[in-house]
Amino acid sequence: MAHARPFKSVQRDPNLAEQVTRQIESLIVANNLQPGDRLPPERELAQQFGVSRTVVRQAIHSLVAKSLLATQPGGGTVVCRPAAAAVAQSLHLFLRSSQAHLDYGKVHEVRRLLEVEIAGLAAIRRNEEDIARLEANLSAAVKSIPTEDPEQFAQIDIAFHAALAQATHNQLFELLLDSLAEIMIEVRRSGFAVPDTPARALRIHQAIYAQVRAGNAEGARYAMQEHLLEAEETQRQALALHKPSEP
Repeated sequence: MAHARPFKSVQRDPNLAEQVTRQIESLIVANNLQPGDRLPPERELAQQFGVSRTVVRQAIHSLVAKSLLATQPGGGTVVCRPAAAAVAQSLHLFLRSSQAHLDYGKVHEVRRLLEVEIAGLAAIRRNEEDIARLEANLSAAVKSIPTEDPEQFAQIDIAFHAALAQATHNQLFELLLDSLAEIMIEVRRSGFAVPDTPARALRIHQAIYAQVRAGNAEGARYAMQEHLLEAEETQRQALALHKPSEP
């Protein structure tokens, strides 16, 4: 069966692969190509675009990296919907590759903008399942304190903030927060060296939870603001502890 010809030949310049990539990407975004659709073979795509098979292959590799296409065993390329995890990982890689030493001050700026609103919306939109998830996290945090395990502390702490994002019922908040998760795990690990950090984090999480459960959006925002100020101070102390001694 002959394939439809949704693709247009591209102008010949040094960015042929980029032009092909953008055109296929646009068709996916516009739902003209939908998840599960199979692309024509490379040879046919090259003819429709008016480019070489090498250019088509480069474009397909680029779109596979973006999780918009997937290659199947035995040949063939299908359209797929990018998973949230893949998008979050891309954001994380961008943050890590943009500079050798991440500026944690910039991370805290983003957290203030993002997480204060998350707390407020969670208080407005949370349901019983969200409340149960937060309560389970706090119970796990209480049990973890005597173990003095920095990895367990970091994971439980991150999970609390993820549960708040989930309680907003806005997947974009979950996605954006998840993109910072690995960086924030590093922050939690280093902050563990500051005395009383896990117990202090638990007390503040309990205060945020109380406001979310009560449906008090402003109270939840204020509690989160206090939490982030405390987190920044803990990070400053941790960096001072880890700073090499001057000769």
